[in-house]
Amino acid sequence: MEGDPNLKSEHAEIRSFVLFKNYTERTVDIYWVNYSSKFIHYSALAPAAQVPVNTYVTHPWVFIDKLTGERMLVNGKPVYYPEPWYTNIDGNGKLNRIEVRIHYPLRSLKDICTWRVFSSLQDKHSFIGLDIPKTLIEDLRSCYNLYLMSSNLGT
Repeated sequence: MEGDPNLKSEHAEIRSFVLFKNYTERTVDIYWVNYSSKFIHYSALAPAAQVPVNTYVTHPWVFIDKLTGERMLVNGKPVYYPEPWYTNIDGNGKLNRIEVRIHYPLRSLKDICTWRVFSSLQDKHSFIGLDIPKTLIEDLRSCYNLYLMSSNLGT
């Protein structure tokens, strides 16, 4: 989460050359987490698109669905820390970019349905007036809070 003092970039010593690939059917915003724990928008990546990035091993990256604010994952984790450049040299001594696959989180059926309902709302705040159980209102509120967080990141 933005502002978490434990999630921030540190020294810039060991380089990493990555290739972010969007394996979702959604546009994903890519954020670099700076030295002050702020999310800095790097790029919006369309479905099936990719972008090469030169970064450092101690620089975290996060990926957020542009429409819903839902956190996407890399290797099952919500934060990606790059690997050192020397871990991806082929047999001919050629340096290759490290492929980083952005994917959907594994979600329960309840979570999938909640996001589907939230995404279908024209007025994202209108869930409060729905005639549904209070627990479902709270689930939709969680979606709304993530949506607001995404909006506040400048997306």
